Amino acid sequence: MSSGNTIRTRASRSCGNCRAVKRRCDQQVPHCGQCTRMREACPGYRDEWELVFRDQTDRTIKRSKEKRALQKASTGATRGSTPPPRGLGTNVDQLGVNYFLHNFITSAQSPSRGWLNYIPAVFSADAEHPTLLTSMAAVGLMALANSTRQPGLVKHARVKYSEAITSVNAALASPVECVKDSILMSVISLGVFEYVSNFESWVRHVQGAATLAIARGKRQFSTTAGILMFNQLRADLIIACIQANQPFPEGICELQKEAAKYTNTQSGFWLSGVVATRVPTLMYNVGRNKGEIPWCGLLEEAMSLQRDCDCVLGILAIEEPYTTIRGSEADPDLVHDGRFDLHRSAWAVRVWNNARCIQMIVCRIIMYLLQEMLATDLAPAIRQTLSRQFHETQQLLSNLGDDILATAPQVLEFLSSGPGRTVTFNSSSHASVSGGYILVWPLTMVGRCPVTKSSSRKWIIRRLRDIGESSGISMALQLLEDVVKIDELAG
Repeated sequence: MSSGNTIRTRASRSCGNCRAVKRRCDQQVPHCGQCTRMREACPGYRDEWELVFRDQTDRTIKRSKEKRALQKASTGATRGSTPPPRGLGTNVDQLGVNYFLHNFITSAQSPSRGWLNYIPAVFSADAEHPTLLTSMAAVGLMALANSTRQPGLVKHARVKYSEAITSVNAALASPVECVKDSILMSVISLGVFEYVSNFESWVRHVQGAATLAIARGKRQFSTTAGILMFNQLRADLIIACIQANQPFPEGICELQKEAAKYTNTQSGFWLSGVVATRVPTLMYNVGRNKGEIPWCGLLEEAMSLQRDCDCVLGILAIEEPYTTIRGSEADPDLVHDGRFDLHRSAWAVRVWNNARCIQMIVCRIIMYLLQEMLATDLAPAIRQTLSRQFHETQQLLSNLGDDILATAPQVLEFLSSGPGRTVTFNSSSHASVSGGYILVWPLTMVGRCPVTKSSSRKWIIRRLRDIGESSGISMALQLLEDVVKIDELAG
């Protein structure tokens, strides 16, 4: 059979062990459930980006050949004429899609690049869906334009964004289209566009995505991609609720119970999200409490959350261990306080830092409650106990902040790790686009923290400014203003 007639089967996305013995793989993250049950060391999955990018490149090559054949047929009689200039059309759209894939999807080739590991499954299942492709093109072009400072691409990206919004709105009006994974994926992708552009718009976008998830109902968990998209939405919604000081939506909590039937509920990844959903509501209740609820009752709830956070971090330490390197002589502008951590993937960094940020918020709540209680008349023994808890919480906050800052060099691609954990520093590098997206919120959390040292806060300010200016993530510059004001007030 000639190569032109060869049937190309879809590449398996099962883990290495399941592919070898030809068994059904549940593709759980971070480790296959089959391997866990068989007590085997799961070797992990294929590089999803390479699979998707290969398929998309094949389509692009095919379309390009067809286009050239048509052009040759139509221009054969006018070979000597000057061809018209090419505008910002299909080729640029494809550039945006490929840039999105390369920067926002986890790649085994670069553990600091990307984290949206659910996109390939959706993309492969519905790759020709115009809404999905247009959304990815819009985000990719905006990220590329901002990082390379090309105003022409910014204009084209905004045109694609408008097209995507129109297409999403049309899909939402269709009972058939609105429940597709590709539509929710499109909405989440456009949320990345808003994240790069404006924080308030991003919050509204996340709230809209939550409404869509509720409308999709229980059926969305029939696919692995559906569960992973729900987890992404849940993480974004937690940040949005905390920033807007709103309780976590009950509708998403109900969906979380349904999603638990289709995932490994004992993994640190899942438990971290479940614990995190309780934090916005506690924060909201504490903020509006005028004495209706005893402070000691709220403190007990906060301390329970604190213990659950400790449990999650303990599980992550087993599931996603990392290497800490201290005493580094690297440029202090790139590596904070001579320490950096090496993780296996950007996905792992994101899970760790999400858990740390949640625990930092719980610590802030505990400190606030302790201050309120210490301002009242207390027995000496009780006052001493509460004062000790206050200082212990301060120290925990400081440690969490240092842990977050230690993830920055790898995620921002200031360094790379080779065989045997050999480290190479990229001193001339600017923050990567996807790395900046991952770190904006954690860095802001540490920068706002009252126990953060002045030198550390100034390091954070430089990082946020670099992310905003070199990666084009304007939200970094918006949140930077808060950190700068706190630094100025701290003297």
